[in-house]
Amino acid sequence: MNVRAEDIKNIHIPRWEEFPAFELYIDQVIAFICEKLAVFNLNSDESLITPAMINNYVKNGVLHPPKKKKYDREHLAKLVVICICKRMLPLSYISESIEVVTRMFDVAEGYNTLCEEIEYEVKSLALPESYPIHSIPDSPSRKVALLRILASVAARLLVFDRFVEQRRRLSSVAENMRK
Repeated sequence: MNVRAEDIKNIHIPRWEEFPAFELYIDQVIAFICEKLAVFNLNSDESLITPAMINNYVKNGVLHPPKKKKYDREHLAKLVVICICKRMLPLSYISESIEVVTRMFDVAEGYNTLCEEIEYEVKSLALPESYPIHSIPDSPSRKVALLRILASVAARLLVFDRFVEQRRRLSSVAENMRK
């Protein structure tokens, strides 16, 4: 999938309420996440998430086991966070971050807050005049400060990836024109 700069500016990470109200089988989970997080998939030749990855997350205790091979909203929220963060943090850090956030917030509230912060950070990088950078010390609470730090890193990595991808495409086009 080709992601454009406009996709970055209009980034939307699905909120808790946007998750299906029913449980999903693993293939449905993968399809849902790959569709909703296409902007985070750096390499369109590889899947953002696979059944083996999900099974590994369950085996390592990052996700609780599915019930009757079905995954609920909490699974989806954690998998979205993992997919967004896995390029910048080791799985053990992601797991620990999820544990800390779920101790401080209700799962839905923490997840939605993180999504809002990531989207805002991306927009502040793309359109700083419309979205002034959120200051970590000015966070309304320590728990929001933690989410802002994570969101800031995720947003910067996403924007950096897109700049690198665009540079590669332009270099390829220039090289082909020289031939």
